[in-house]
Amino acid sequence: MSFGNNVGGFPPQPGPFAGGYRTPAGPGAVGAEETWFEAEVPFAGAPLPPRCACCFGPVEIHRTASATVTVGRTHYTRRMEIPYCRACEVAVKEGARRGRLQGFLGLAVAAVFPLLLSLVWLYAPAAVTFVATPLVALGALLLLAKLWPTAPIARHRGATSGARDAVWMLPFHVGQNPTRLAGTNEHWMRQLGEMHRTVVTPRGRRRTLDARYIVVPIVATLLAIPMWFGLHGRVYFDNPTTSPLTFDIDHGLAQVTVAPNGHEDLYLPAGEAVIDVMFEGRAVDRIHADIEHFGKHLASPFGRACYATLSTAYGDAVLEGPRRQMAPAGQRWHTLHRVQSVLEPFPRSVSVGRGQRGAIRVRFTRVHCLTGAPML
Repeated sequence: MSFGNNVGGFPPQPGPFAGGYRTPAGPGAVGAEETWFEAEVPFAGAPLPPRCACCFGPVEIHRTASATVTVGRTHYTRRMEIPYCRACEVAVKEGARRGRLQGFLGLAVAAVFPLLLSLVWLYAPAAVTFVATPLVALGALLLLAKLWPTAPIARHRGATSGARDAVWMLPFHVGQNPTRLAGTNEHWMRQLGEMHRTVVTPRGRRRTLDARYIVVPIVATLLAIPMWFGLHGRVYFDNPTTSPLTFDIDHGLAQVTVAPNGHEDLYLPAGEAVIDVMFEGRAVDRIHADIEHFGKHLASPFGRACYATLSTAYGDAVLEGPRRQMAPAGQRWHTLHRVQSVLEPFPRSVSVGRGQRGAIRVRFTRVHCLTGAPML
């Protein structure tokens, strides 16, 4: 079997040029941009044509093509060493480097977006941040692609792929040896099919959307969630009176109305804030708040209600220290640490990690000022 230029009945390609071979560039021609073919080899280590898989030039280096299939919790990976010439290998590596840098820069822009948004729109809702962040990431990637475009495929020397591998492995069936390969150089793929007596199937245009246009917006959104919560604190508003009260934050930037003997909560930007307590449209009290990043706080008007930190043990856990610690009387603003629940009763049961047989839970609640009994 010959591995020369005349492969599988195809006419010989024009003479060598810059380490490769010229190929026609018309629609549907050998080496046409973004066209790919599929063929099957009997096993992952099967012999491959001794030509560059991209330009059909002399082989100078190899790159690994791999595919991973997951069955249950087990991962199965197959690898093959694909031949390349040095020029095509450099083009693929440069394309991968450009893609990584563009992805990193796009992610960096999107990662700081929640912070920048909070500077210009202090009370931006979480939903706005979480929806806008992936759009910012996608816009940054598109702008970078425009300013730093991918190098065109070097078709003048016969290359059929530029910034991406010319041959890649397709998903396989676990327990079966045959392995499917996809490639952009029709001559190389036809020769592969001739070597293993397998059918080479044209598959049309190659997908042009890089994975970073999907991965980066998703990762940016996942990063935006903890960042947004890190820029805010959770504030519980308790109304121990018998009349509805409205809590006005920073002169109308946010408001919440709390029913008599009820409570509500809001996530507010970290930093200092002024909370006016309103009754029937007029201010009846003012609370000066200092909201911590990732913090928990409780705002209580007039400073007349009493509060306490209550602790309880579940399972075999042993509670050290007092079960009840009264909060200082007369406070309108409480900063809470190591508290699992606020103004809510203890859960009837809790989940613990493997190997644990008990847990301690702490809550902060309104209590009777004389007896210390919980009122909520």
